[in-house]
Amino acid sequence: MAVLRATRELLDRCAGASGALPWRWESTVVEVIVRRGSRSDAQALLGTFLDDPEARRRLVPVLAQHGDRATAERLAGACLAAGRLRAEAPPEVLHALGLLGYEPAEPVLWGHLEGTYDEATNAAFGLLHLPCHGLRTEIAQALERHCGAHLFPEFLPVLATKTGDPSWLDRLVAWGDGAASTDCNGGLILGIALHGRRARAEFTRLLWDPWWEAYGGGTGSDRWAYAGARVLGLTMSELYADLTARLASDAGARDKEHGLRTFTALLEHWTSRPWLGVSAAPDPAETCAELLGQLFDWSTPHRDDSVIGLAGAVLDRDDPVLARLHGLEHELQVRAGHELELQSLLQNL
Repeated sequence: MAVLRATRELLDRCAGASGALPWRWESTVVEVIVRRGSRSDAQALLGTFLDDPEARRRLVPVLAQHGDRATAERLAGACLAAGRLRAEAPPEVLHALGLLGYEPAEPVLWGHLEGTYDEATNAAFGLLHLPCHGLRTEIAQALERHCGAHLFPEFLPVLATKTGDPSWLDRLVAWGDGAASTDCNGGLILGIALHGRRARAEFTRLLWDPWWEAYGGGTGSDRWAYAGARVLGLTMSELYADLTARLASDAGARDKEHGLRTFTALLEHWTSRPWLGVSAAPDPAETCAELLGQLFDWSTPHRDDSVIGLAGAVLDRDDPVLARLHGLEHELQVRAGHELELQSLLQNL
């Protein structure tokens, strides 16, 4: 299979650059390749990454998404040594090795779980995609050491299901309801969702609970709330129904404002659909055109009962959430047009 035109352009730009490329351009191109690429694109970019792993660290999602066993073996050979990540290798490699199913890397990933924030985060997401049968006891002991703490390795809780102990669902919920700082509760949010269908009620509750601050963009809680929603197969239609019910209820103003902030944060991710590197969290099925009609259309010409109208009845006129909703309406219009263009192009091939 041929490589994408975006991949060829990226290769050309990398060949002519002595260091990192402009991050906005590179991130945009990588996003396209992650979404539309194939194994051929990963193979084409692997050598470029290995030539300068630190400068080319943004290529790792392509390798993780479209690579294979051979990709993992080359990454491990070049980026690991003596059971550790080489100093010149970016921590994202740990995540990629797990996502590629490279089981020999399990001990290395475990060894980085209490390293730097980037190392620990990528190691946890790598281990999430591996069996971890030989690490059950170690994972359980680590969770026991940190359970109930205010601050902790943020993404250790995503490994709770690896222990084989179903009681960790209730314990993660209690941890987040209790002492856990919202500065590092993203792992708890996703860890709860990873328990599957039986976690759905608790996960939905925490989304709307102000204590959890699931809208937090600075802390990343919103990203992992989005990931958890995708793991559980929640749809925007379901979330919007929850929101409208809360706005129509006798809940206090604080709860209603929090619900709008959380819903808007989730909608931002539903619109942009960032690469999460979590195989259990696929992209939403709803198209941008469907979201646009569902959330922003008026049922009559006489009253704005869209999400913007509902928000306007609760929030002050200059609240930033209203501006974000107007911005998302415009972005969805643009993306809906792109979806239609792509469909038309594919039909004409």
